[in-house]
Amino acid sequence: MATQPPERDWKYMRMVKEDLLATLCERVNGQAMDILKSEANSEHEKYGHLYRHVKESDDIVADCFDDWRRSTLLMKLLALQRHGLLTSDHMQHLSGETQERLKALKDF
Repeated sequence: MATQPPERDWKYMRMVKEDLLATLCERVNGQAMDILKSEANSEHEKYGHLYRHVKESDDIVADCFDDWRRSTLLMKLLALQRHGLLTSDHMQHLSGETQERLKALKDF
């Protein structure tokens, strides 16, 4: 079994990377707005919630998008999947080999 996903998977993921990042940022920003709009919390509590949200979100962005190389693509795919960004449509564009490897790693 190859150590890296096939070239076509790499090319596809490079093509959709910015859309995936935009989707994640839209989700993060929407959650931040919900925190700020909350009438149940004081301004100080909102600040604390927002601070934690940004820190946690930054970790997710790093997990999914930092060190984006072909040699790390499989781990990035797992992270994208874990954070609900890799849709079934994305999966259909990946090779059967990569899909099988993701399933095996996810089940591990």
